[in-house]
Amino acid sequence: MEKLPILYEDKHLLLVNKPAGIAVERDRYRNPSVEGRIADYFNTLKLPHNTIIGIAHRLDRPVSGVMLVAKKKSVLVHINQQFEAGTIKKVYFALTENKPEKNKATLSNFLFKDVQKKQAIIYDKAAKNRLPCTLDYIYKGETSLGHLIEIHPHTGKFHQIRAQLAHIGCPIIGDDKYGSKKLYKENEIALHAFSLTFFHPIEEKEMTIEAPLPGEFELII
Repeated sequence: MEKLPILYEDKHLLLVNKPAGIAVERDRYRNPSVEGRIADYFNTLKLPHNTIIGIAHRLDRPVSGVMLVAKKKSVLVHINQQFEAGTIKKVYFALTENKPEKNKATLSNFLFKDVQKKQAIIYDKAAKNRLPCTLDYIYKGETSLGHLIEIHPHTGKFHQIRAQLAHIGCPIIGDDKYGSKKLYKENEIALHAFSLTFFHPIEEKEMTIEAPLPGEFELII
């Protein structure tokens, strides 16, 4: 099985660059997954018997980028607490079909998760079963494929970035679920989790780990 690119590793944590097109967790059909590849990797090492594959957060199957995995239960608990407290910072980059009207803005909406369609629906007004979702974005410029946008989500709702960008007329390239008409790579969309900033539970220091941007995200100078 293909190895995952490792961005950082110590006795407590593993951060990898998740390839787009594969799921995070294993399924009963043994399809390629981040969890499965980490299990294969761990099997090649002499690790303590209490080592776990602690999935702390998830990325959608068609999305690439930095993902954090805890190796110990106590570390996973600490990381989960940071996520719940909202102290972990994420930065994403996306290529969109259209240029947003504003070069810099905050999007504050309400998100309804349609379970049957596995899709997020964005509304401008609050109502029952609609969850608040907020992100900041910065327009960075044009690439050979589309428009590069830097995204700082303040909430982590289902398909939030994909749905909120589509709501302002800027669907992510390849994301036909949210209105994209432009083709991208098979089973992928042009959304990349670029960085994750968190507090190391054991070393007690803030860390920022980055996953290099795909080549097609390079700006036209």
